[in-house]
This record gives sequence, structure tokens and C-alpha cells, in this order.
Amino acid sequence: MSVHQIIYTSCMRGIDGVNDGQQVYSYDAGFQGAGSDEVKSLFTYQPPALEPGVVMTEELARTMPRSFTYRRLENGACALALNTYLGRDYMGSAGRFGNHLSHVVVAGREDMLHYPCEFYGSGLLRDHMEYEEVNNPQRPEYLPAPVLERGYAVDIDRVVEFLGVEGRMEILKNMVCAVLSFETERKRLLICDEPENILLWIAAVEYTLPLPAALDLNFTTYAFDPSLSASQICGVVPQGTRFGPESARQHFVFDLLGDSCPELEKDGRYYDFLETSLSFSYDSLEDFHRFLTEGYSYAKAGSQLVEAYCLYTLLSDGLTSLAGEELEGALKFAVEYGLPGEKSQVLENILSQRECLLELEAPLLLKAARFSMSLYSVVDEGLRAQIRELLVDRVLWDFLYSQEGEEGFLAFYQALDSLCQGGGFSLATQLMEESNREKLFAAMKDSGALWKLAFIPRVVTAYVKDQDLSVEQLLPDTPLGQTYCGLVQVVAAQSAANGQYLVQQILDGFAGQWDHLVSMALNLEGVLLDQPGGEQGAEAMWRHVEQRMAGAPAEGRRQAMALLMREQRYEMVFQLYSQAMAQARELEECQRTFQDHYREFVAQGSAYAAYAAYAGPVMECYYERLRRFDRKASRAAAVELFQTLADSGSGAPFGERLVQELACEIPFAGPSRENERFIQTAYTYLHRMGRPIEGRLSLLLAGMVLEACGKPGQIGEAKDTLCQMLQTGGADLGGLSQREAEEYFSWVLPRGCSMCGNGRDIQDLFGLFRMPAAVEPLFFSQCARIFLKQGRSGRDSRDYPMFCVFLSLVFQRGTPQVLQSVGKAVGRLNKQKLAELDDSVRTVYGRDRASIRMWERVREEAASASPILENLTNLFKWRKDKP
Repeated sequence: MSVHQIIYTSCMRGIDGVNDGQQVYSYDAGFQGAGSDEVKSLFTYQPPALEPGVVMTEELARTMPRSFTYRRLENGACALALNTYLGRDYMGSAGRFGNHLSHVVVAGREDMLHYPCEFYGSGLLRDHMEYEEVNNPQRPEYLPAPVLERGYAVDIDRVVEFLGVEGRMEILKNMVCAVLSFETERKRLLICDEPENILLWIAAVEYTLPLPAALDLNFTTYAFDPSLSASQICGVVPQGTRFGPESARQHFVFDLLGDSCPELEKDGRYYDFLETSLSFSYDSLEDFHRFLTEGYSYAKAGSQLVEAYCLYTLLSDGLTSLAGEELEGALKFAVEYGLPGEKSQVLENILSQRECLLELEAPLLLKAARFSMSLYSVVDEGLRAQIRELLVDRVLWDFLYSQEGEEGFLAFYQALDSLCQGGGFSLATQLMEESNREKLFAAMKDSGALWKLAFIPRVVTAYVKDQDLSVEQLLPDTPLGQTYCGLVQVVAAQSAANGQYLVQQILDGFAGQWDHLVSMALNLEGVLLDQPGGEQGAEAMWRHVEQRMAGAPAEGRRQAMALLMREQRYEMVFQLYSQAMAQARELEECQRTFQDHYREFVAQGSAYAAYAAYAGPVMECYYERLRRFDRKASRAAAVELFQTLADSGSGAPFGERLVQELACEIPFAGPSRENERFIQTAYTYLHRMGRPIEGRLSLLLAGMVLEACGKPGQIGEAKDTLCQMLQTGGADLGGLSQREAEEYFSWVLPRGCSMCGNGRDIQDLFGLFRMPAAVEPLFFSQCARIFLKQGRSGRDSRDYPMFCVFLSLVFQRGTPQVLQSVGKAVGRLNKQKLAELDDSVRTVYGRDRASIRMWERVREEAASASPILENLTNLFKWRKDKP
């Protein structure tokens, strides 16, 4: 972009043909942006208001402040503007006051080879117009293209002389701080001083900046209303404008006339450098500026200049010259703004300070390492190797000499390793290279601290994981296996407790790699057993393994078990299985744990046949866990477990309990197909095991045997079959409550009585059961009702043949309880039926006096239990209670 100019003032006629007044007087012919709003905004000027009663005069007009402005335009161009109050308009002494002259020069950034302040006072910007120029009715000619030339009002020598006055250097440092904080504070710098001093203050600020940064800093030497100004630095006057006491709330106000300047918090190092350079050697500041412009892309007047100076100091004075935050800021600046070649030079500079890096405080070293690793992927292999070597040597140095202890060292190591991992390698891998491994082991021998001994296997384990080494590559006869075993052997020989600690540290390193963890335990077991009291040490180690395995997922536990199986460590396999079963929270998880384990390690055809001896304990462990769940919800799982038990042929002690518990949940009714299969399987299992068939299972079998009778007269066969199955005198009802006994008889007796054709059948029906005295009356009561019902439904309702046969068994038992229970059943008949029954009984038993006497007792019980008598009793009671 070439350099252009435009003049705005009061004239008779402007170049654009507008007549009479404030207008664009002229511009150069090549200026395409003459009509832009940004350029027009530079024409704005408002003089300070006069005191009330004061009238503007030619003399007063000459005292109005000039506005020298520099502004960076949106299109990247740079604009210089001089606004001068002229007083009267183009008509001269006959004109009105209010006229001002705006002369604007616009140049490309590449054309601005000097600080903007240096163009003040040159012939580049006009501060007046000739009368003949503006009072001319003819259209003005185009202006010539301007030539940028510096003025004579500002240069570094004059600024240095200006700052030499006592107190001004401190003021400047605070002004610079205010300018650099603009991005965060969003406050302008306002300077209230003599007009010639305002320009020098601005120049002084500019000289502290590299030229590209200064070209990014807008300023004006006079602003009527600084709050509306586009400038970051504004000169102000104390009266007649919108600058006042309230301005200090919005801006950094340096009121030199009022002797009021703020003291800002700032970094001492950078500002001391500015003071020294501007006081004694500006060449130093220029060297810093060249450092920035030639190697970095930062071109702003911002706070990062402080970080840039810290980087400049780092490269010239070394790492130890900076504090922690300063070093971090310096390296951050290098990463964000350094050009590619410059970043590599910074890295080379840091790596060249090797001895310093080895002894540098850990927090500072981490900052340097973070910077180095940020460039790791873009530098050549030579620098990469230097980075790796440096970090390894620093770890070894800290391992030997650091006084931070275990916690501090491990935190440092982990932070460093995390940076390395981001670069695609691990410290552990580097440490396990042959030369480094020798250094590490040598360092171990020189240290008696237990945590340092534990650190070695931690590094080895990290290497194993990085290289994804297999279990076989860690066996005791391999180099790495010998490393682990050798460490434990050395430490355990000195202290059993330290040896156990070291073993646990090694095993903890493999948490999550469950096959590796178990394999390593097997490797180390031999080392421990060779030590005095080794059995106790080995037991403690396996307890630790079991604790670690508590967090293993199903697949990890399976891998560990398979490895233990191959080593025939069956007890440990069972322990891990028991642990998994104890940890299972849901029924489905318990089922899955058992099924997977049984199928892979126990079932017939498994590769681990010797483990079959644990089949019973494996199933019993599952059985005990199932008992903790709701019985109804877990019944299907329990039935499935019993089927597994039966199929295995195991005589596990819990089998009988399981059978009885499952049998107790089967109702006394015709069994479903599923229940019938269970009853048959349970009988077969107990019979094969030589266990007695007792309790509810025997009763269910009796019921099924009766249901199998196809026609009357087969009761005897059923009895013989059942007795042979039970190997006892019949199904035992001793464990039933009265309600359960009633339910049971309600199921089996209707079928049983229907199969009875004579007294022998009834005897055999009675012989199917072993009944305590309390249950026997229930049997006779139920049978009496059934046989009475059969008689009433026969051809001759007056005949009760089977009941009379049944009475033979009743009279044979003859206990008061039996006679009473039958009497209650008979008592349900009406008077006529009772008389008919009495005739039938007396016909059959008329000559048997003992039987007739017992029948009479039955009649008495029937009479006392007659519904008619009960109704009469209730009637009398109702009348008695009625008022």
C-alpha cells in the first residue's frame, strides 16, 4: 500500500464539489479510501469549552490544544492525523469561529519504519491553510502523494533527557504497566500534563515497545471525551472537557498537573530493565526488541512482553536466573509465539545447561521438561535423544540425592512420566535400556531406603506393561524374572518384613493384569520358601493375592484360575471361586459364577479332572449363597443345582438338606410335571447315596404311589412298593402340623379310599403311613367322611357297606380320640340317615358286644356333635341374650 493524504477544513469549495463550509478540501488522486468512515472519524475535533462569559478570539484560538493522533485502521493500514483549531472559517477576519483543520496521512504498515510519535513536527502534517487556498471558488487540485518523514520534535535522546527529571522514570513504569494491562483491565491511559509533555510521555511509552507493538497502540495527544475515544492513550486537559474526577474510575489517570499518579503492581525485573535501558543504554532495549521481532510473532503492547523479557533473560543468563512463575511464563511465551527455528534454539539452549537441569528444583525442572516435550514431535532425533537422556539422568539424580522422600520423589516421577507418555515413550522403557538399567541398579545398592528398593520393581513392571510382555517372559529363568526374584531374595534375606513389603509392591504393580499377578506370585513363592520362616511368608503373600483378586472381573479371575489349575493349586482356585461367590450381589450373578466355574473346571470332560474332588465344596458354596436369597425367587436355581448334584453323583453332605428344603415347597396336591420329576430324581439320588427317604419327600412319594393305583384292590401292592422304596414301615407324618396333615389327607385319602374294596385294603391304606397319636384321629375322621359319602351315593342309600368294613379298623384301634373323630363325622348325618346307619352297623356287628359298645360311644359322640342339637343350643342362647 502506498502513502496517501487527505485534508478536511472550512473552504469555499472542496474537491468533491461541495460549496461553502467544513468539508474535504482535497486528497491525493490515488487515495481510494478517502470516503471511508474510519478516515472521516479522524476529522473529529472539539475544542475545550470556554469559561462562562469568555468569548473566543484569535489569541485564544491559538492556545487550543492540537490533537496529534495515531490509529491502526481495520484494514491494517496506519493513520497519522493532526487536528488543529484555526478559529475563523475560510472567510478570514470576516468569518465565524469554529473552524479546524484535519490533515490525515494513511500508510501501509510496511511503510511505517519509525515510531508514530516521531512524525510529529515534520512537514508531513499541515497545521494551517493559506487564505488563497480555502477562499477560492475553483475546485482544488489533487494533493500530491505524501512522503513519510520524521519530525524534529521527538527522538530517543530527547525522551531520555525528559525522563531524567526526578520521579518521571517511576511514572513511566506505571504508565507502561497500565498500557500492558489493557487486554485484561480494559482501561485507557489518560495523561494530563503540559501539551508538549503529553507527546513526550506517549513517545516514552512507545520507545519501550518494539516497533510492531507500537504500531498496534492507538494514541491521541488530546481528546475532548476520552471515554468515547478510539485511542488507548489519551492526552487530556484539566478544564473545559469531559475529563474530570470521575475519569479515574474508568481509566488509569496520570494527572501530572494535579500531582496524582497511580502506583500499579508490576513485575520488578522487566520494569527495572526498562529503567536501566532508558537511563544508561537504550541499545540494550533495542537488542531486546530485535530479539522479539526477529524470532517471535508477538506484535502487541500486552502483558506477554513481561514473559518475553523473562525468556530473553533465560537465554542470556541461564535457568537459575528465573523464579518458578517467571520460567513458566518464559517457556509459555516461547511455545505460543516462537518461530519454528527460534523454538529449537531455545530448546538447545536449555539442554545445554545439563548440570543446572540436574540440580534444578523439581517444580522448575518440570516446567523445562514440559516445554521440551511440547517440541518433542517436531525436533530432530538428535534433540529427542538429548531430551530422553536428560530426563532419565534427572530421575536417577533425584533417586540418589533428593531429600524429598518417597512421596515427593514419586510425585515428581509420575509428573515427568506423564509428560513422556504424551510424547510417545515412557520413562520406565528408557530406564530399562541396558546402560540406564545398570545405573538404576547401582543406585539401588547405594541406598538402604525401603521405598527406593520398591521403586525398582515398579519401574520394571511399568516396562513390562509398556512392552506388553507375556507371562512366559517373566518366568524365573528369564532376565526380567531373575530381576524380580533377585530383588526379593536380597531384601528378604535382610528383613522378612521388608521382603514381604517388596513382594506386595511387586504384586500390586500387576493389579488389573490378573494372570500376570498370579504368575508372579507363583514365581516369588519359591524365593520366599527358601528363606527362614518361608511358609508364613508364602501364606501372607497368597492372602495378599486373594485380597487383590477381590477386585478382578470375571474374565480376569478365570485367567488366574486357569493358571493356578495348570500349577495344580486347587485350594487357591477354590478360594478365588468362594471369594467371587461371596461378592456376588444378585441372584443372576451367583448363578453365572457357579455355572461358569463348574462348566470350565469341574464338569465331566473338563481339562482339570483332578479338581473334580472339589465338586462337592463348589456346589455347597453355591448352595449356601442361594440360601441368602428369597426362597421363592431362588427355587429354580436351587432345583437346577440339585439336578447338577444328582448328575454328578456326588455325595455332598448338603444334598439331603437341599432335597428336604425343595420338597417342603411342593404342595400336598397332584404334583406338576416339574415337581414329579424332582420327586423321582430326589428319590433316585438319595437311594443311590444310601440315604433314608424321610419327611415330606416320603409323603409325596406315598401320594404318587396311591395316584398310580389303577383299580380297586391294588392298595396292598402300593403299600409293598412304598415300604420297599422307603425301607421303613410307611411314610412318616410325624413332622406335620395339624393343618398340614389335614391338607395331606385331603389329597391322598379320597384316591386311597376309592381303591379300597375290602377290609384288607383299608388295613393296607392305614399301613401306608406312620402316624403319631395326634395325627391318627385326622386319618379316621377323613376316611369316615369319605366312606359315609360313598354309602349315601350308592344304589341303596340305606346301606353303608364300606363304612361298616371301615368300622372294623376303627374298633380295632379303639382309642377314645379315634372314636371321637369318627363320631364327629357320623354326627353330620341327619336323624333318618343316622338311624339307617345304626341299623346297618348293628346288622353287621350285632353279635360282637365289644364292637357294639364302641359303636355306642361313636353314637354318643355323634349325638353331641349333631347339627340339630347345636342349632337348638344356639336358639336357647339367642333367647337368653335377647332383652
